[in-house]
Amino acid sequence: MKNKIEILAPAGDMKALVGAIYGGCDAVYFGTDVFNARIRATNFTLEEAEKAIALAHAHGVKVYITLNTCLYERELTKMLGYVVKLHNMGTDAFIVADFGVASLIKKHYPSIELHASTQCTVHNLDGLEYLYKTLGYSRVVLARELDKENIKYISKNAPCETEMFVHGAHCMSVSGQCLMSYALGGRSGNRGECAQPCRLPYTIDGKTSYPLSLKDMTLSNHITEIIDSGVTSLKIEGRMKGESYVSGVVSIWKRLINEKRNASKLEIKTLGELFSRQGFTDGYFIKDINSSMLGVRTDKDKSASNEIITDETALNKPSVNMIAELYEGQRAKLTVELLEKRAVAYGDIVEKAINAPISEEDIKKSLSKLGNTPLSLGKIKVLKSDDIMVRVSSLNNLRRTAIASLLSSNSQLEIKEYEGQALPRVQKIKTSTFVDENQIPKNSDYFDVIFVPLEKYTGKSNGVHMPPVVFDSEWGEIDYLLKSAKEKGAKWALISNIGQIERVKRYEFNILLDYRFNAFNRPCVDYLMKTGAKGLVLSPELNLAQARDFKSYSMVVYGKLPLMTTHKCILKDTVGCDKCKGYMNDRQGAKFFARGIYGHRNIIYNSVPIYMADKQSDINDFSYHFIFSDESRDECYEIIESYKNKKAKNGDFRRVK
Repeated sequence: MKNKIEILAPAGDMKALVGAIYGGCDAVYFGTDVFNARIRATNFTLEEAEKAIALAHAHGVKVYITLNTCLYERELTKMLGYVVKLHNMGTDAFIVADFGVASLIKKHYPSIELHASTQCTVHNLDGLEYLYKTLGYSRVVLARELDKENIKYISKNAPCETEMFVHGAHCMSVSGQCLMSYALGGRSGNRGECAQPCRLPYTIDGKTSYPLSLKDMTLSNHITEIIDSGVTSLKIEGRMKGESYVSGVVSIWKRLINEKRNASKLEIKTLGELFSRQGFTDGYFIKDINSSMLGVRTDKDKSASNEIITDETALNKPSVNMIAELYEGQRAKLTVELLEKRAVAYGDIVEKAINAPISEEDIKKSLSKLGNTPLSLGKIKVLKSDDIMVRVSSLNNLRRTAIASLLSSNSQLEIKEYEGQALPRVQKIKTSTFVDENQIPKNSDYFDVIFVPLEKYTGKSNGVHMPPVVFDSEWGEIDYLLKSAKEKGAKWALISNIGQIERVKRYEFNILLDYRFNAFNRPCVDYLMKTGAKGLVLSPELNLAQARDFKSYSMVVYGKLPLMTTHKCILKDTVGCDKCKGYMNDRQGAKFFARGIYGHRNIIYNSVPIYMADKQSDINDFSYHFIFSDESRDECYEIIESYKNKKAKNGDFRRVK
């Protein structure tokens, strides 16, 4: 299963693709103009994608198509057609984030290879095994926040391939758990439209800086450790970057892997000249998480950038060898060979010539016309009967079929339509999350279930909220806390991550799945409910019209949405660990509450709450989910009373529309 380590390169356009091949990559990943998480990149049309796949395959390079956004219900039929077209062109695998999309593809086209996007938020072996078992992912892209010990543990024990990021931009938020761009500007990172608010300045405790802007990662000085980790594929980030960056970075990484050595100071300097943000960081990998990880793109960084220009003329056309077998009374046969690949095509019945038989020279002339392909002709051998007749058009079709099969090698699938599906009904309940039990007011009997963070649970409520992130190295403590919470009377658990489901089920909690699962469509909800959960909180990115298919499921109807889960603590470097909470102000004066959570991580909340107390006629079909963050106990009491009395609110707030 796990062969040599693969160098996986980004390609935002055809020039970058050529640069990646020129640099020596083993595989490329790119998106088209729909359904990908870098929608602002140039990307490829379907016609360009077909040419790109052929070019990559001609050079022995695999192609993975990014299908790594969350899809609305109305987009699913188009998605299936899109997948089939790209598969038939020769796509080697699809990188998929939406569990509903993955389940539909596997249902209709089980032979298609899927890779679990980093947006699936896999931080532990449990998550990888669950996706492999339930959706048949053949590869899982591990979260960027993981350190080398946890990466190695997962990869050495994984039933499928693992892929890790080794170079390029970091997201401050845990992948798949960022709503900041959506909440601040309506541009969803889960839909490929991220406006990168993390790169802007913010003020904390009176000091303005860039607390959310991480330097780019490079692990080029950890090659020997990476080789020993058991990882299959090394991913270079950069679909928004050009061919200079792609070609330069790939060539250095290829050399380091081939020579099994860490980068020299000169090589790291060269990588920085291609692109950096005040240098690089390896903080997550080595568990040295501090303010030195932060950086922005300066004028000095820009002026240091080198340009490496490549185009298709820089690539030698690989040679394809041919064997034509043309025997009277039998179908014409053409075998083509390229690198280690072989394809066979059959044509028309070869007939006896009546007048002028076709010559071997004319046969070779027809078969050698490779002008519109990324190939050149190597050896060509013709085996035939004497005095035969074969039409030139038949030979041309035979050649085109054989070459197309060689560059694609995929079986040809038929497009199927998404027919929709019914969802299991769930009991309507009112649920809430509180930062700690001291925040819970006396009128909390309004709720059926009250969740508090697992690490703070003392038995004063009936539910625990799992941390958004749990590494394998943290399971010992989490298991102890789960057992303790069960013994103290907890009946429910709010699950934040696919890697927590099986573990929490061992303790026989009733399970509610958090909004962090990014449920946008019915196949996703159906897949998640098969976990045995009692309910699910829908993605807060759905509007009321989009949520109409999910009656009785939970909707966030009050609270400041958690916009980011950060692995690097922003509080430690600002207000200090003793406080473990604070406020972050943007340039417009908006005030974002941040608090410490399990694992020395942070949650950053929106500056204004969702408020629907006076609009309950719009949300009566749904279960209610409340999120309490920085409210005092008295404020929590007043909010609950407002919902009981359907009271309007003054001040700034958001609506579910």
